[in-house]
Amino acid sequence: MTLVELPKSAAAAMPPPRRRLLRRLAGTAVALGLLAGVAFGLAEYYYTTVPIPRDKSGMAQVRAENLRPGVADTIVAAVDPDFYRQSNELIWPSSEITKRYAVVAMGVSWDDLDSWRVRVGAHKLEGWYTKAQLLDFYLNTAHYGEGAIGLGQASMLYFEKHPRDLTVAEAALLAAHLDTAPGDVRAAWNRVLDTMVERGWLDAAERAGLAFPTSNRG
Repeated sequence: MTLVELPKSAAAAMPPPRRRLLRRLAGTAVALGLLAGVAFGLAEYYYTTVPIPRDKSGMAQVRAENLRPGVADTIVAAVDPDFYRQSNELIWPSSEITKRYAVVAMGVSWDDLDSWRVRVGAHKLEGWYTKAQLLDFYLNTAHYGEGAIGLGQASMLYFEKHPRDLTVAEAALLAAHLDTAPGDVRAAWNRVLDTMVERGWLDAAERAGLAFPTSNRG
């Protein structure tokens, strides 16, 4: 029996098509809202289960503020030129440098660098420490190749000098070893310096006068 064939009382009892559509949409919206609330609750619970990573940089810290001008910038240019800017990640945003430090501080595998757990740990670090502190943490825990961990070891291994005596050219070579993409170290060194010029951290004329340094590791 079609709608036309129904008695007038039955036809009148059925809501218009537009009203039925609005009811379905309202029901769908309520269901999506409930799901979103559950998802948010689970995310919040997961967030609270991840502790703030501890300081693993050691007692004999090298501090960026005690280095020659531009030296710490070589590390930032090599690893995370956007370190000082707000991250564009939508969920638990944090910088690349902070995430790398979080991997070390949390004692997890480098394969977990982009995992949710590391993202949460890095996000908590950025809420607890300043950018200057986080950069210091990274300087002292980063792997600079040849088994050197921390800028202090790397500076002695490659140049037999204290980090405070490093030149920008020498620091850029150490920073080049932080590049995760395999390739020519000299090319990586050039990329570091070019990035510094692009970001306004190094004068173009000064950069043009820098020569590739000779290190103990060839």
